Amino acid sequence: MNPLPRALFEATDIAPALPQGCGVLVRAGTAGDARVKGSFVIVDGAVEAETLRRAIGGGAAGIALSGWRTGADLQRLATLLSVAEAEEGREDGGTGILAITDGILPAPLSPQGLAGKSRRLAALIWDQGLLKQTLGANRVLTQTGEWTTAFAAARSAALLAAAAAGIPAYDSLPDVTGAALVTACERSRDDGFFGGLAAHAAQIKSIRTAWEGD
Repeated sequence: MNPLPRALFEATDIAPALPQGCGVLVRAGTAGDARVKGSFVIVDGAVEAETLRRAIGGGAAGIALSGWRTGADLQRLATLLSVAEAEEGREDGGTGILAITDGILPAPLSPQGLAGKSRRLAALIWDQGLLKQTLGANRVLTQTGEWTTAFAAARSAALLAAAAAGIPAYDSLPDVTGAALVTACERSRDDGFFGGLAAHAAQIKSIRTAWEGD
Protein backbone atom coordinates (compact mmCIF):
# COMPACT_ATOMS: atom_id res chain seq x y z
CA MET A 1 0.00 0.00 0.00
CA ASN A 2 1.20 3.52 -0.75
CA PRO A 3 2.21 5.85 2.10
CA LEU A 4 -0.80 6.85 4.18
CA PRO A 5 -2.27 10.33 3.64
CA ARG A 6 -2.67 12.71 6.57
CA ALA A 7 -6.27 13.58 5.70
CA LEU A 8 -9.09 11.11 5.18
CA PHE A 9 -12.58 11.89 3.94
CA GLU A 10 -15.61 9.67 3.38
CA ALA A 11 -16.98 10.68 0.01
CA THR A 12 -20.58 10.32 -1.10
CA ASP A 13 -21.63 9.00 -4.50
CA ILE A 14 -21.31 12.52 -5.89
CA ALA A 15 -18.16 13.79 -4.24
CA PRO A 16 -16.77 17.31 -4.40
CA ALA A 17 -13.42 17.89 -6.03
CA LEU A 18 -10.93 16.84 -3.37
CA PRO A 19 -7.38 18.12 -2.95
CA GLN A 20 -4.63 15.85 -4.18
CA GLY A 21 -3.19 13.72 -1.41
CA CYS A 22 -6.47 13.20 0.44
CA GLY A 23 -7.37 9.61 1.28
CA VAL A 24 -10.88 8.94 -0.02
CA LEU A 25 -13.18 6.44 1.71
CA VAL A 26 -16.12 4.98 -0.23
CA ARG A 27 -18.69 2.46 0.97
CA ALA A 28 -18.88 -0.90 -0.75
CA GLY A 29 -22.09 -1.22 -2.72
CA THR A 30 -22.91 2.49 -2.72
CA ALA A 31 -20.26 3.90 -5.03
CA GLY A 32 -19.80 3.23 -8.71
CA ASP A 33 -16.85 1.17 -9.89
CA ALA A 34 -15.10 4.33 -11.10
CA ARG A 35 -14.99 5.59 -7.50
CA VAL A 36 -13.25 2.48 -6.16
CA LYS A 37 -9.93 2.96 -7.92
CA GLY A 38 -7.43 4.56 -5.56
CA SER A 39 -9.98 4.71 -2.71
CA PHE A 40 -10.28 2.84 0.58
CA VAL A 41 -13.42 0.74 0.33
CA ILE A 42 -15.44 0.62 3.56
CA VAL A 43 -16.87 -2.76 4.54
CA ASP A 44 -18.33 -4.17 7.76
CA GLY A 45 -17.64 -7.37 9.65
CA ALA A 46 -20.18 -9.35 7.59
CA VAL A 47 -18.38 -8.70 4.29
CA GLU A 48 -17.96 -11.63 1.91
CA ALA A 49 -14.97 -12.51 -0.27
CA GLU A 50 -16.82 -11.57 -3.48
CA THR A 51 -17.18 -7.94 -2.35
CA LEU A 52 -13.48 -7.83 -1.51
CA ARG A 53 -12.60 -9.39 -4.85
CA ARG A 54 -14.51 -6.69 -6.71
CA ALA A 55 -12.81 -3.98 -4.66
CA ILE A 56 -9.34 -5.39 -5.32
CA GLY A 57 -10.13 -5.89 -9.01
CA GLY A 58 -11.33 -2.29 -9.18
CA GLY A 59 -8.01 -0.96 -7.93
CA ALA A 60 -8.87 -0.11 -4.33
CA ALA A 61 -6.02 1.39 -2.32
CA GLY A 62 -7.07 -0.71 0.67
CA ILE A 63 -10.00 -1.93 2.73
CA ALA A 64 -11.49 0.00 5.66
CA LEU A 65 -13.22 -2.21 8.24
CA SER A 66 -16.00 -0.19 9.86
CA GLY A 67 -17.14 -1.05 13.37
CA TRP A 68 -13.95 -2.83 14.41
CA ARG A 69 -14.05 -4.09 17.99
CA THR A 70 -11.82 -7.17 18.41
CA GLY A 71 -8.83 -8.89 16.90
CA ALA A 72 -11.08 -11.67 15.61
CA ASP A 73 -12.87 -9.18 13.32
CA LEU A 74 -9.54 -8.23 11.83
CA GLN A 75 -8.36 -11.81 11.38
CA ARG A 76 -11.54 -12.80 9.55
CA LEU A 77 -11.14 -9.92 7.11
CA ALA A 78 -7.47 -10.74 6.54
CA THR A 79 -8.35 -14.34 5.69
CA LEU A 80 -11.03 -13.27 3.21
CA LEU A 81 -8.62 -10.80 1.62
CA SER A 82 -6.12 -13.60 1.00
CA VAL A 83 -8.85 -15.52 -0.85
CA ALA A 84 -9.85 -12.46 -2.86
CA GLU A 85 -6.23 -11.66 -3.78
CA ALA A 86 -5.68 -15.23 -4.95
CA GLU A 87 -8.78 -15.09 -7.13
CA GLU A 88 -7.61 -11.80 -8.65
CA GLY A 89 -4.05 -13.04 -9.17
CA ARG A 90 -2.64 -10.47 -6.74
CA GLU A 91 0.21 -10.79 -4.27
CA ASP A 92 -0.90 -12.24 -0.95
CA GLY A 93 -0.85 -9.55 1.70
CA GLY A 94 -0.73 -6.67 -0.74
CA THR A 95 -4.04 -5.14 0.34
CA GLY A 96 -3.83 -3.12 3.55
CA ILE A 97 -6.54 -2.68 6.17
CA LEU A 98 -7.67 0.47 7.97
CA ALA A 99 -9.68 -0.39 11.09
CA ILE A 100 -12.46 2.10 11.89
CA THR A 101 -13.73 2.10 15.47
CA ASP A 102 -16.13 3.96 17.74
CA GLY A 103 -13.52 3.66 20.49
CA ILE A 104 -15.30 1.09 22.64
CA LEU A 105 -12.35 -1.28 22.66
CA PRO A 106 -10.69 -4.09 24.60
CA ALA A 107 -7.62 -3.24 26.68
CA PRO A 108 -4.74 -2.37 24.32
CA LEU A 109 -2.58 -5.38 25.23
CA SER A 110 -5.39 -7.90 25.80
CA PRO A 111 -5.74 -11.02 23.60
CA GLN A 112 -8.76 -9.34 21.95
CA GLY A 113 -6.78 -6.24 20.96
CA LEU A 114 -5.08 -5.28 17.69
CA ALA A 115 -1.50 -6.16 18.49
CA GLY A 116 -0.15 -9.00 16.35
CA LYS A 117 -3.45 -9.82 14.66
CA SER A 118 -2.54 -9.07 11.04
CA ARG A 119 0.43 -7.72 9.13
CA ARG A 120 -2.08 -6.07 6.79
CA LEU A 121 -3.20 -3.58 9.44
CA ALA A 122 -2.02 -0.13 8.37
CA ALA A 123 -3.84 2.26 10.73
CA LEU A 124 -6.66 2.71 13.23
CA ILE A 125 -9.31 5.38 12.67
CA TRP A 126 -11.42 6.73 15.50
CA ASP A 127 -14.83 7.75 14.09
CA GLN A 128 -16.83 9.99 16.40
CA GLY A 129 -19.86 9.50 14.14
CA LEU A 130 -19.91 5.79 14.94
CA LEU A 131 -19.77 6.51 18.66
CA LYS A 132 -22.58 9.03 18.36
CA GLN A 133 -24.72 6.31 16.78
CA THR A 134 -23.69 3.72 19.39
CA LEU A 135 -24.60 6.00 22.29
CA GLY A 136 -27.55 7.75 20.68
CA ALA A 137 -25.84 10.98 21.76
CA ASN A 138 -27.25 14.39 20.95
CA ARG A 139 -23.95 16.23 21.32
CA VAL A 140 -20.24 15.46 21.12
CA LEU A 141 -18.70 18.72 22.37
CA THR A 142 -19.08 20.70 25.58
CA GLN A 143 -19.97 24.40 25.55
CA THR A 144 -16.24 25.19 25.68
CA GLY A 145 -15.51 23.10 22.58
CA GLU A 146 -14.01 20.08 24.34
CA TRP A 147 -15.10 16.50 23.72
CA THR A 148 -17.74 15.32 26.18
CA THR A 149 -16.54 12.71 28.69
CA ALA A 150 -17.51 9.61 26.72
CA PHE A 151 -16.09 10.93 23.46
CA ALA A 152 -12.83 12.00 25.10
CA ALA A 153 -12.44 8.53 26.66
CA ALA A 154 -13.14 6.72 23.38
CA ARG A 155 -10.71 8.97 21.50
CA SER A 156 -7.97 8.19 24.03
CA ALA A 157 -8.74 4.47 23.88
CA ALA A 158 -8.27 4.45 20.11
CA LEU A 159 -4.97 6.32 20.35
CA LEU A 160 -3.66 3.92 23.00
CA ALA A 161 -4.83 0.84 21.07
CA ALA A 162 -2.97 2.02 17.98
CA ALA A 163 0.17 2.76 19.97
CA ALA A 164 0.10 -0.73 21.53
CA ALA A 165 -0.19 -2.26 18.05
CA GLY A 166 2.57 -0.04 16.64
CA ILE A 167 0.39 1.54 13.96
CA PRO A 168 -0.70 5.13 13.18
CA ALA A 169 -3.98 6.49 14.55
CA TYR A 170 -6.35 8.93 12.86
CA ASP A 171 -8.40 11.36 14.92
CA SER A 172 -11.98 12.28 14.02
CA LEU A 173 -12.27 16.03 13.68
CA PRO A 174 -15.35 17.76 15.14
CA ASP A 175 -17.66 19.65 12.81
CA VAL A 176 -16.09 23.07 13.36
CA THR A 177 -14.47 25.67 11.12
CA GLY A 178 -12.00 28.55 11.25
CA ALA A 179 -9.83 29.01 14.33
CA ALA A 180 -11.66 26.24 16.20
CA LEU A 181 -10.72 23.76 13.48
CA VAL A 182 -7.08 24.89 13.43
CA THR A 183 -6.91 24.44 17.21
CA ALA A 184 -8.52 20.99 16.99
CA CYS A 185 -6.06 19.87 14.30
CA GLU A 186 -3.03 21.15 16.19
CA ARG A 187 -4.21 19.53 19.42
CA SER A 188 -4.75 16.25 17.61
CA ARG A 189 -1.29 16.35 16.06
CA ASP A 190 0.32 17.20 19.39
CA ASP A 191 -1.57 14.39 21.13
CA GLY A 192 0.11 11.90 18.81
CA PHE A 193 -2.41 11.26 16.05
CA PHE A 194 -0.96 10.60 12.61
CA GLY A 195 -3.73 12.42 10.73
CA GLY A 196 -7.39 13.33 10.76
CA LEU A 197 -10.74 12.12 9.47
CA ALA A 198 -12.55 15.15 8.08
CA ALA A 199 -16.17 15.78 9.06
CA HIS A 200 -16.64 17.45 5.67
CA ALA A 201 -14.48 18.24 2.65
CA ALA A 202 -13.85 21.86 3.67
CA GLN A 203 -11.74 20.61 6.59
CA ILE A 204 -9.22 18.75 4.44
CA LYS A 205 -6.94 21.71 3.79
CA SER A 206 -6.67 22.56 7.50
CA ILE A 207 -5.90 18.94 8.37
CA ARG A 208 -3.13 18.69 5.82
CA THR A 209 -1.69 22.05 6.83
CA ALA A 210 -1.56 21.06 10.50
CA TRP A 211 0.39 17.88 9.80
CA GLU A 212 2.30 18.74 6.64
CA GLY A 213 2.73 22.51 6.85
CA ASP A 214 1.86 25.03 4.15
